Formats: sequence, structure tokens, C-alpha cells
Amino acid sequence: MITLEFWREKHLLSDPEDADAVFGVEIPAEVFIGILEGIAAALDAGWSESRS
Repeated sequence: MITLEFWREKHLLSDPEDADAVFGVEIPAEVFIGILEGIAAALDAGWSESRS
């Protein structure tokens, strides 16, 4: 499970009950691995471009 807390003034103005709320989401391992692989690929591409 990934937990997060976010702060966005516009959102809190329209939904003040979300202030200080912590949200959780369950992500299947395969999906999370895919997300991490996508991030790694994007970082690798950016690293390769910056070294050219």
C-alpha cells in the first residue's frame, strides 16, 4: 500500500474536509513494477540525452 498526503490550496478550498487527510491506495505488484520500470526508462533516456 502506498500512502500519501497532498496539499493543494485550490482543492482544500473546495473540500476542506480533506485537510490533513491521508489517503491510501493498493496497487498490484505487477502494476507497481511497471510504473517503476517506466520511471527508470524515462530517467535513463534523460541521462543519455544529457550526456550527448
